[in-house]
Amino acid sequence: MPMAGVGTWQYNRLGVTHIDTALVYENQMSVGKAIADSGVDRSKLFIVSKVMGGTNFSATTDAVNLCLEQLGLEYVDLMFMHFPSDAEGKGGPEMRKLSWTALEVLHKAGKARAIGVSHYCKRQMEDVLEIATVKPAVNQVEFHLGMGTTSDEGNDYRAFDKENGILYQSFSPLCGPCGPKAHMELIAGEVVTGIGAKYNKTGAQVSLKWIVQQGIPVIPKSDNPKHILANMDLFDWELSAEDMATLTAKTYPPVSGGGDGKTSGDCGIP
Repeated sequence: MPMAGVGTWQYNRLGVTHIDTALVYENQMSVGKAIADSGVDRSKLFIVSKVMGGTNFSATTDAVNLCLEQLGLEYVDLMFMHFPSDAEGKGGPEMRKLSWTALEVLHKAGKARAIGVSHYCKRQMEDVLEIATVKPAVNQVEFHLGMGTTSDEGNDYRAFDKENGILYQSFSPLCGPCGPKAHMELIAGEVVTGIGAKYNKTGAQVSLKWIVQQGIPVIPKSDNPKHILANMDLFDWELSAEDMATLTAKTYPPVSGGGDGKTSGDCGIP
């Protein structure tokens, strides 16, 4: 998996080869057209999609096939279970297991080169690991600057994923859904811009670099071509140990998913 890509949660234009979309984003036909129109060889693209969790075997299978149809592709490079439950928060351990079993079958049929999960906490991951013949390759969760010292329930048990050989990936690495104040703190805040000035980098680049320097892939979202390019410029420079420590110690913005500034909200999903 590339260490940096572009998310398509709120837009339909593409600018890099690692593309992250989902069935619920309702933009996959546009993404598919952009892929077809790009002229880029399919083997050079890393396409990611997601289907809702907490559904039975047949519903999961149908959802994956719909993703491929909308994207106009024979396979995706990575298919996620988007949540531990369905859109209404229903599902539970047994449905998670059925969903995962369906993903395994589709993976073995060549429709998804890798399979993973998103928004999964330790308990939900254990449900899958209990029956998995193919271990989740990735867990995609909220992680951004300000969460360096958060609890296990804040970072969805990052350490547990590492112990089990599951790649931990950051969505919303610039905290876009967290609100304007939090988002701007990671782009134009005093700490990130001050550190960025030393490296001739932007505040956003510093926020993203803090994540990828820990070995965590990121998928920032932007519809500005200049910002997309800047968000990929993360790999020919390094933050000093002192700057990394300063950034890790930041506690704002906190995790936003649970609404309390302490938890992701994922661990409470049945």
